[in-house]
Amino acid sequence: MIRIFLFTLLFSTSVFAAATTSNDDTSASASDQIQKLYDKAYELVYAEKFDKSLKLLKKIAKRNDLGNMKADVYNLLGFSYRKSNNPDWDKAFESYNIALEANPEHAGAHEYLGELYLKMGKKAKAEEMLAKLETIAGISSDEYKKLKKAIANS
Repeated sequence: MIRIFLFTLLFSTSVFAAATTSNDDTSASASDQIQKLYDKAYELVYAEKFDKSLKLLKKIAKRNDLGNMKADVYNLLGFSYRKSNNPDWDKAFESYNIALEANPEHAGAHEYLGELYLKMGKKAKAEEMLAKLETIAGISSDEYKKLKKAIANS
């Protein structure tokens, strides 16, 4: 009787441990997969293949398990919309706003949204983004410097 009890206890503990490990592995592999897809999209953007990056980023953005990558994904999606052969400023604007909802202190999204405002002829809004960048990242950050230069050149 004691042997049966110990066997049952040992077996149920092993099953519970295996189930817990399995969920962690699934979560880690999903996160790794998202990171790999994001890295591929980033390479496409760097190569100025914006139409291909848009296609990939739209697929990534549909996922419900983006976690802390959501702001990065939507920021890059907005950038791709803005820089593509047929720029879509409305979709870029929407993407940057989703990125900022996911992470209100995402410096890249503030910079790129500021650049979009400049393209739209809204210099005052771009300057608001610059002020936010000063608070979030400081005047020595690359994002601040780039947006400040873009405003000066507009």
